[in-house]
Amino acid sequence: MSKKADILKIWQECFPADGAEWKKMFFDAAYCDDDALTLSDPTDNVTVSSLLLLSYAMTFHGDRVGLAYIYGAGTLRKYRARGFMSRLMAMAVAEAAGRGDTFVGLIPASDTLRQYYRRFGFATVGYCRPERYTAAHRFPFSGNYVEASGDPLRLYPDFERLTATRLCAVQQSRTQFLTVMDDARIGNSPFAAVAEAESGRVVAMAWGRNEPASDVVRITELLADSDDAANAVLTVMRKRCPDRPLTLMTHPGDDVEGGNFQPGAMLRVVNAGHALSIIAAANPSLDLTVRVSDPIVADNCGCYRIRSASVEHIAAMPAGCVPDLDVTPEVLTALMFGSRPIADVTGLPAIRPRIALMLD
Repeated sequence: MSKKADILKIWQECFPADGAEWKKMFFDAAYCDDDALTLSDPTDNVTVSSLLLLSYAMTFHGDRVGLAYIYGAGTLRKYRARGFMSRLMAMAVAEAAGRGDTFVGLIPASDTLRQYYRRFGFATVGYCRPERYTAAHRFPFSGNYVEASGDPLRLYPDFERLTATRLCAVQQSRTQFLTVMDDARIGNSPFAAVAEAESGRVVAMAWGRNEPASDVVRITELLADSDDAANAVLTVMRKRCPDRPLTLMTHPGDDVEGGNFQPGAMLRVVNAGHALSIIAAANPSLDLTVRVSDPIVADNCGCYRIRSASVEHIAAMPAGCVPDLDVTPEVLTALMFGSRPIADVTGLPAIRPRIALMLD
């Protein structure tokens, strides 16, 4: 069988909820053999474990970096608990580093898997805070807006404009955006967009998801030029989902008060030097020494001397020198994507990422 056919066989067993229409859409539009990693059982000579390492871009302190996104990781039931996925995860981390990505990410399907992925240096960095609105809640706005066309090709330029301003967020390509919109259509997930009545420019978009075994609609992503436009698109979403409660998943930013954070995406740094160089350039007064120990990506190991907006990477810490931070990839990633209060303690500037509209 072909590589694609092998992966489809694993997919069928591991993700039975994905229907035929969705699989055809995804494997026709988004799948590429070059993104697929597989392992075979040497005795049975069959492909038993696979994952996809999809290529995304992400803004990071205003710069643009590569993000490898692990998707569709699965092992045939008969071959589980034999270490295949552990080997594949290590391969994925090394592959992401080898192809020039700065970070690798994923969205765990359960808390058990979240703990499992920590073994490979992943840290939970994508958090949301739910804002719950009853079915009676209204979203007042003062501007003059009209519902925008749902044509993805027409929406993409404004989608790109709305996401490009974020200092730390995943940036979907046109093809990836079309896949997001197809995913919403096939899943009957509500979507709304509004435009300025005079200019016709789309100024807000919102994606919803129907909660299983509940009448709640979860707004997983909201993009808007202003709070007024955000309320306008939520009003349209309310029309799409009458008499149903809405839960808006907001981005917490540096706000750490009140708690109630829900964990989402996990990231792992695979090119520490590049990530630290971007931080150094964005913070020219930063003076810090970081030692990294990485059991998977050997090139990450060593000491990084950050000063005068640049980074010097040396294999070993000079005698008598104590690093300001002595970290693993998991800890370094958590610090890079933490909140400002944490950064004030560690000395390493941090920025919270926005990781939304990913296939999960």
